[in-house]
Amino acid sequence: MPARLFPMRPWAHAGMMVLALAVTASLHAQALQVGTLRIESTPSAAEVELISGRAGVTPLTVNERDIYPNSYPDARADRYGTVTLRHANCEPLHHRVTLDDLKQGLHLRLACTAAAPAPPARPAPAAVSTDRLPPVPAPTMPQRRLRQLQVLQELLDEGLISPAEEQRVRRRILQLGDDTKD
Repeated sequence: MPARLFPMRPWAHAGMMVLALAVTASLHAQALQVGTLRIESTPSAAEVELISGRAGVTPLTVNERDIYPNSYPDARADRYGTVTLRHANCEPLHHRVTLDDLKQGLHLRLACTAAAPAPPARPAPAAVSTDRLPPVPAPTMPQRRLRQLQVLQELLDEGLISPAEEQRVRRRILQLGDDTKD
């Protein structure tokens, strides 16, 4: 039997296995960590709106899951992955968050005008009856599915999901569409 250069005791094998498992678990935990996004604006104190609604005012740090939630109302699907900033005397600013934004943070400049003088007071208009307004049609299933596929493609293009994840979700969206035809 050949002699070993470094004889190992049985407990040393177990120790090496525990170390290997700890390193692997640590790497997986880092991969699953959800990041944050620092949002700053010029001018500061701009109201920040995400898919879930008002999040606060700049400067603000938000969780990545607040921008890319796993579930959200269909009516707000167009806001998925976006940040909207509002400030008095400024035009609202809509920004689609990219992977670079998540790494570097956001500093957005709003287009503002000088404060306009207040218009002269006018009498309030008569209340409009909502009975006469036509109802806003809900998106049809094909429109909704198309929007979901567009957002999915944007996530893939931005590198926020892998091609395998994109294919899995795409199949699911299309399969759900086939189920509704029956």
